[in-house]
Amino acid sequence: MKGKDSHSSMNQFVLLLPVLTCGLLIAAAPPPVFDASTQRWDAVRGTALIDSRVTRKTTPSIRVEPNGASDAWIRSAPVQLSIGRQYELSGYIRTEALESQDTNRSPITVGAALQMASMPHDVHSESVGGTHDWTRVSFKFTATRAQDSIVLMAANGGLLRGKAWFEGIQLDEASSNGMAPNKKSVKTFGPAYRYPQGGWIYLHIEGEPYERGYQHGYLLSKEIVGYMERGSAELGNKSKRDWERSRTTANALFLRGFDEEILQEMKGIAEGAAAAGAKWDGRPIDLLDIVTVNTVTEIDLVQSALSLTPTGLEGLGFKAPTYYDKKRDGNGVPITERCSAFAATGKATADGTMVIGHITWWPLTLAEQTNVMLDIQPTKGHRVMMQAYPGGIQSGTDWYQNDVGVVLTETTIRQSPFNTAGTPVAYRARRAIQYGDDIDHVIDHLKNRNNGLYTNEWIIGDARSNEIAMLELGTNKTRLYRSSKNDWFGGTDGFYWGCNNAKDLNVRLEYAPDPNAQPESIPFVPAPRDVAWQKMYQSWKGRIDETFGFTAFRTPPLTSASAMDVKIATSDMAARLMAWTVFGLPNERERKPTEWDKQVFAGNQGLHSSGYRVISANPTEALTQAIRDNEAERLKGQPAPGKTADKPSYADRLWKGWILPSTDADLWLTMGSVAYYDALKSGKNLEADRAQYRLATLESDPPLSSLRVDPASREWASIASHKGSLVFDALRTEMGDDKFFEFMKQWYAANTTQKVSSTTFMAEASKAAGHSLTTFFKPWLESPGIPGDATGGPVFLAGDIMSRLGTALIVYGTTTDTAANRYAAETLQRRWNERYESLVPLRKDFEVTEAELATHDIVFVGRPETNAALRAWQVALNLNYDQNVFTTGGVTYASEYAALALAARNPQNAKRMVLVLAGNSALETVRLSSNWLAEAEYQVFDSGKSAHEGFTAQPR
Repeated sequence: MKGKDSHSSMNQFVLLLPVLTCGLLIAAAPPPVFDASTQRWDAVRGTALIDSRVTRKTTPSIRVEPNGASDAWIRSAPVQLSIGRQYELSGYIRTEALESQDTNRSPITVGAALQMASMPHDVHSESVGGTHDWTRVSFKFTATRAQDSIVLMAANGGLLRGKAWFEGIQLDEASSNGMAPNKKSVKTFGPAYRYPQGGWIYLHIEGEPYERGYQHGYLLSKEIVGYMERGSAELGNKSKRDWERSRTTANALFLRGFDEEILQEMKGIAEGAAAAGAKWDGRPIDLLDIVTVNTVTEIDLVQSALSLTPTGLEGLGFKAPTYYDKKRDGNGVPITERCSAFAATGKATADGTMVIGHITWWPLTLAEQTNVMLDIQPTKGHRVMMQAYPGGIQSGTDWYQNDVGVVLTETTIRQSPFNTAGTPVAYRARRAIQYGDDIDHVIDHLKNRNNGLYTNEWIIGDARSNEIAMLELGTNKTRLYRSSKNDWFGGTDGFYWGCNNAKDLNVRLEYAPDPNAQPESIPFVPAPRDVAWQKMYQSWKGRIDETFGFTAFRTPPLTSASAMDVKIATSDMAARLMAWTVFGLPNERERKPTEWDKQVFAGNQGLHSSGYRVISANPTEALTQAIRDNEAERLKGQPAPGKTADKPSYADRLWKGWILPSTDADLWLTMGSVAYYDALKSGKNLEADRAQYRLATLESDPPLSSLRVDPASREWASIASHKGSLVFDALRTEMGDDKFFEFMKQWYAANTTQKVSSTTFMAEASKAAGHSLTTFFKPWLESPGIPGDATGGPVFLAGDIMSRLGTALIVYGTTTDTAANRYAAETLQRRWNERYESLVPLRKDFEVTEAELATHDIVFVGRPETNAALRAWQVALNLNYDQNVFTTGGVTYASEYAALALAARNPQNAKRMVLVLAGNSALETVRLSSNWLAEAEYQVFDSGKSAHEGFTAQPR
């Protein structure tokens, strides 16, 4: 039977589950977590039956099919896990004509795959589609529940056709080796470290205030300057000098509102960043820069807050002059919708414990760099994990957790009056989470000396007591709702929500300080999101858990085009400083810069989600070892790299004019000399000529002396040009630079506009060299191949794809980074169609067939860990890519800002090419899709710009 949702248990059956064995190794391995002799499976959606006719070995399989217009989602009986521990779920899948169809832009459906029931829809194993024999799939994960279920799924969230069989399902404890982050992507500085994860920068700092600040600044120096540029643009500054106005405001209104501890931390951030080279307008950044960074939002809100701050003239009934026209002269500022949040507990949740979550709607200029997950381990107070930005001592978007399980988040409400004697929210919120032992202490810190700027409806949870609270904090009026008081709004027992719409009348009255002003409706009226939250509550009450948050935050109007993230924590996760997070839109959509975004800040790139990730403040054994090893290497010190020798310039030594071939046997002379001229002038790597020559000879390889013009082909011209260029390069080596260049200039001058022959050229070259060159020229002109190149080498260049679009196929990854990979693939398809009138087909990695792979020029989008089809060819392509780190040309690129374009032969068809387009992050994969591709075997990009190109030493 077909179920209604992931929590309804419908079609149940029992399967005798086989135990996988690994030969003699099984005796030394720990027993599998999932190893019962019988298991109950619930067909929540679709149908599932034991199929004794289809076996992988001797045990029956589970056959999964749709039930009408549905997907399939089959759930096991609960299994017991240890929260925070690593596991590997694995099994075998066989498919028959399996197709999955997207029903909307989101979710992006996959084929048949494995998943855990508690996880977001985009966290799963690689998937299998089409018709495939038994294929092993697996994925590693960190447990976030003490009790979870295994899921067999197909086309999750879409429409399913065909069948899938599952067998050998096993769940084992796993080591943290091979799980993110890759060791080479971890950067250390004393006890501090940073690494990229799913679009986030995880930054751990610790110690005394100045010391931990210095660590922060040093490790994020590049990003801090970038965020200063964005903050300045968001404040309307037109140049770097205009930042001084913002510094003055921060100095006058906010600097003295921070205590000594936070000021020391900010000073450390500034001086650590300056020590790493961070500068603003030619000077090292300083404390006041960091104070300004941390009060950008409050500076931006001062104007609107002052309009609500009493002046003493309220109630006097002034009237505007008759020559004022509101429509013409008015400058009203609309209330900005900026986020949504919820907390649930008790009767509302599935197990009576706390669940809390938050989604930010934020201006793109700031959103793009509000991707720091900052882990602070201070000498005083609690350890804190919070979403932040480079240089931040606070969250900004307000997601905080501490080591006693307190979670603090909020949604902004309409701006209330400004209390000039108060302290910044950046300080109060940070102090509340660092020193807040429970909800009472958190509230005290938030209310103490409140300046009223950035008015919020705070939502708070405590994992120890499972108490939740909602504090509407105006400037002078507040309203506190607490679950311990059974105090709810709107009858939502066990549930609080926020969406920028204050509920309490007294708090709302602060919006209207002048009783004689224009009439305004003050009492609460539910906005569309208020209604949506209450409908979600009614539908889920009694079973709210993290999957409620995953569902809510991908469902309009609770998400929108201006969303930028999601954070969700259960009570168990909060107690361990863990959270489910996604940076970017949570519904697998892209957020592209609008024209307004570009006007505010030209550097806006947009947000491209990598999907959900579990972020934890508890480093795995592998990460801990990587930190130790990397810091030891850093302390050894590395010699400064030698300066790369400048390429010599030959502009004043090159020949001029043009010549014509006497016969077809002289084509190499005329075409090759032009190609070599171009290579010397541009500094082109001659390995490109070798590759282009090899490509031209895939069908046949006639000697240069036997070349014939063919009006129906281009191969002869390519051979003449590219091999001819190599002949001239070898001749230059043979003669030496001085003799070669002098001879070429004189010979061209003497023969310009004339027909020339190879025989005459070789004779005159011999005279200029001072010895016979017959032995030199013979193998070049009378034999196939390149002398001394018996092992072969690259055949294709990255830019060759442009001439092969008619036979190309784009295959994008769906294991992770799915939305970004799809967007990058669609960008390629659109660009190439607009420019070359070639609509290149798209395939998901699980749906491309072996026949398609063998008969097309394949463009893989997404690195191997995100693209299962590319991963299957990784060894054959000699592609050195480990998680989000690649090595090419003898250099390892571990930065999240790096990307790779690599051309290779198709392993299944030597006459077809493969082009890999892969970024170390989702954003860099997207940026790569809009870039020009070079005449090189590989091309490395940094922050979307071509940084290096070259050729590998290995033959292809």
